[in-house]
Amino acid sequence: MILSGRDLQLYIQTGRLKISPVRLEQFQQNGFDCILENVKRVNQIFYLASTRETIEMPDDLMAFVGIRSTWARSGFSLPLTIVDAGFRGNLTLEINRFTDTLFPIGERFVHLVFAKTSGPCVPYDGIYQDQEGITEAREVRD
Repeated sequence: MILSGRDLQLYIQTGRLKISPVRLEQFQQNGFDCILENVKRVNQIFYLASTRETIEMPDDLMAFVGIRSTWARSGFSLPLTIVDAGFRGNLTLEINRFTDTLFPIGERFVHLVFAKTSGPCVPYDGIYQDQEGITEAREVRD
């Protein structure tokens, strides 16, 4: 089940989902928009970036991260990214830039679509838990 912007507001009000900071205009009909905070160039077209928001997911929600249509139409792309149940931290975005358009720092750049899982999940406990800002690739642990 996809959660509406109103559902997300209720999750936040009850403390089940934590997103900070939050502005009312970030809630959309079927999700939540995150603001682009920092960008780091990796090579000619590939960049890493982070969201302004820190997120703490409950054990029964996950989210799909997609680029907002305006920025996709402006020449930016983003691979499918998942925010796992139980994740905490800023989101690091992997962005391809096929344009001369400047990165819209401080603007809503990605859209999160939250889905309720069929039941509580084992919370995420991976190598990117509690990441802050832009987080480079880390060695995968067994």
